[in-house]
Order: sequence, then structure tokens, then C-alpha cells
Amino acid sequence: MDIVIFGVVWIIISALGEWFLHRIGSSQMYFLLTNQGNIALHAFNFLTTMLAPVFLLVIWWLVWTAFRYHADSPEPKQSRIQVTKNGLFTTIWILGSIVLNLLFWLHPTAADLEQMFATQLPSHQKNDLIVDVTARQWEWIFSYPQYHLSQTVNANGQDELVIPAHKKIEFVLRSYDPFHTYDVEAGVIHSFWVPAFGIKEDVIPGETRYEYIVANRTATYQTNPEVRVQCAEVCGPGHPWMESPLKIVTASQFKAWIAKQQKLQSS
Repeated sequence: MDIVIFGVVWIIISALGEWFLHRIGSSQMYFLLTNQGNIALHAFNFLTTMLAPVFLLVIWWLVWTAFRYHADSPEPKQSRIQVTKNGLFTTIWILGSIVLNLLFWLHPTAADLEQMFATQLPSHQKNDLIVDVTARQWEWIFSYPQYHLSQTVNANGQDELVIPAHKKIEFVLRSYDPFHTYDVEAGVIHSFWVPAFGIKEDVIPGETRYEYIVANRTATYQTNPEVRVQCAEVCGPGHPWMESPLKIVTASQFKAWIAKQQKLQSS
């Protein structure tokens, strides 16, 4: 009878847990602008959906045991039921763990990583725009070699990143101080993170790394604070303020912005 009650209650709280997770997932909790971000969100939702019943099983087990089998008095006494091992339970638990781990390795891990890594294959390297990103303590510097722009800034002189929507973008990531070039490997590790992209890439001194995205719609930092470049690796006392606004604009707006930046740089 105990097993029946335990199982029925577990099924009920698992159903409630899945309903709650579905409600969170359908409430647009995350603001994502890229295919990679949607892949990562799908993986997260899949894992939480599959693991919620397992998590609730363990929690309910602890609660059930604490209340159902607690001692009525501090005096020791012989238990009515003596169980030293249960081969069926052990087998089910081990086999279930193996099946879940194999499933999660195949999907979403291997399947989703294959999609993400595909963006870095030579056959996909026909990018519409290349942006050089330089990380230094504590600043992001953006340059556009195709347009001969060495550093783009907004009206306040703050470094600014602007990219067109629906275009393939290649970010070339480096960590060094271009204003003190005595040692290009004397920087520290930063991490290029745009929350709305759903991915990030560490930027390491002495290495050149790459990130490829296609933004699926326009957005700005003013409309959503997740549309920004933020360092996600502790890099010193200025780390929390190492951020830059990001604008994702239409093709015509991007063309006008490039012309403005070229005019500023030539003046």
C-alpha cells in the first residue's frame, strides 16, 4: 500500500511540475535573437522536462521517508520490516540512469552541438560582415575591416557595436591592449557574451577566436538590456562595467551608420 500511495503522489507532483515548467517556457522568459540561442533553449527545456520527474522523485522520497518512517520515541526498538537489499530496485535504478545518460549524450548534446559546430565549417564561411572585436581591460573595441573603420563609437564617444539583421556575421575575437602594443599577449582572459545571442566565447591573449551568428530581427539595448556586449569572465576590478551597447538594424540603417562612422573617422 505504501508503494501505491508513494507512486500516485509522485505522478501528481510530477504532472504539476511539468505544467509549471511549461508555463515558464511559454512565457517568453528569454529574449533570443539567434538560431544558436534557440538551440540552447530547446536543449535546456528538453533536459528540464525529462529530469523534473527524477528530481521530484528524489525530493518526494526524502520527504516521504522522513514522515512515514520517523521514530515515535527516542527509545530504540526492532523494526517490523527488515530489508537489507533489493535487487530489483538496484537494477531499475542503474539501468534507468544509464538510459537517461545515453539519451542526453545523443540528444540534445551531440545533435545540438553538431548544428552549432556546422556554422564553423568552411562551407558556411561566406559571411556578409566581419567585425574585429578587441577586448582590453576594461573595454570592447569594434572595428570593421571591410569598411576601413578602426574603432566605432556612438555620439557620446562610447564604443558601439552595430550589425544588420538577417546577415551572416563573423566576429574575430582577440584579447590585447591596442594602445600599449609592447606585448600583445600581456592581456587577460575575457568572454564575449551577448545575452540575446544565447552563446558566448572566451577571448584569450595570444589566440584568435571566432563566433558566427545571424540575428533574426532588429533590436537595440534601449528596447531590451539583453542586447549588449558583456564580459562574462572575471577580468579585474572593472569587469562589471565592461559592456557596450549593441544595435541590430535593417540593411539601410546599417549602411547609413557606416557612412556616418566613416565621416567621423575621416574628420
